[in-house]
Amino acid sequence: MTTSLIVAAVGDIIFTRPPSPRLALDALAGADVVTANLEGPITDHPYPSDKLIPLRMPLEAAAWVRDAGFEVVSLANNHAMDYGERGLLQTLEHIGPVGVRVVGAGPDLERALAHQVVETRAARVAFVGLATTVPSGFAAGQGRPGIAPVRVRVSFAVDGALNEEQPGTPPWVHTQVDEHDAELALEAVRRARADADVVVVHVHWGVPPEWNAPFQGDLAEYQRPFGHALVEAGASVIVGHHAHALHGVEVYRDAAIFYSLGNFAFHPYADRDTLVLQRPAPPFKVKHGEHNKQSLAARVHLERHAGGWRFKEAILVPARLNELGEAERVTGEAADHIHAAVAASDANASVHFERRGDEAIVRASTGA
Repeated sequence: MTTSLIVAAVGDIIFTRPPSPRLALDALAGADVVTANLEGPITDHPYPSDKLIPLRMPLEAAAWVRDAGFEVVSLANNHAMDYGERGLLQTLEHIGPVGVRVVGAGPDLERALAHQVVETRAARVAFVGLATTVPSGFAAGQGRPGIAPVRVRVSFAVDGALNEEQPGTPPWVHTQVDEHDAELALEAVRRARADADVVVVHVHWGVPPEWNAPFQGDLAEYQRPFGHALVEAGASVIVGHHAHALHGVEVYRDAAIFYSLGNFAFHPYADRDTLVLQRPAPPFKVKHGEHNKQSLAARVHLERHAGGWRFKEAILVPARLNELGEAERVTGEAADHIHAAVAASDANASVHFERRGDEAIVRASTGA
């Protein structure tokens, strides 16, 4: 009986042209299943939605995703419907037939929340996709296409004494997942767990550093409690994305939470220095930085034990987006910078990092 399982995961991918041989696909080789977040629709629909940053890929991108080795992708993100319902439905029509499974979006809410199962040599692995980043009109509903939503309630707290001395200080941002959306999401994870040995949950969440007040830390308030709830519902691995930067890792109840793995293939970054904000036209100064280029591929090792499957360790393979907007493996000092960024994240909890050459091994810390 096989007692080990390897899930390879990366963060955001978007192909506007075929991936080059320099893309660090060797970091994913040999895994039992490979997964990523597909950051946008595959469509030839010409009219974008009325939103900040519309992204899309050509119809040929479905084959590029498959050829790069991705077997499961999540479409639960704030770009899946950048070209409307038609763009989303075209994505589903083109990517399914090439053999890539999709989670997190669908013709209605039931199918957006549905899991997909991959039969591996060792176990049945189920995938679920969820998004806390839900632009207006993106949420799937009864008879309405869209993404699997976990909307977040936001409130602001202003410290009067602080603003007297530091006028203009941003308020503290309180966030909490919507209880109804969260319960539907947790029930989707429970169903997946009942149908499989291991559950991998994609979550599009968090705040990119350029939009986040530094004093609030890497994570929004809702992320850790919601991540824990997903584990308690049956998730063994949580793959986080949306921040377009590296955040930390947590081991909770024998499960691994990767809060953000950064970008893995993001061709729009190679096409222009700044993504144009189309709606509204605010005075925000948002430019790409080094954090947008830092990337990790996580090779997650799980082991079978008497109660099922549990996290054993993860190998973090460092990479950096090159001039093509693709993650290329790095060594030496460049690898040191990437691992230092992850190790310094305040999102880390109950983990121990150990270097092995240019890679890092993440294990549960004693007593985790």
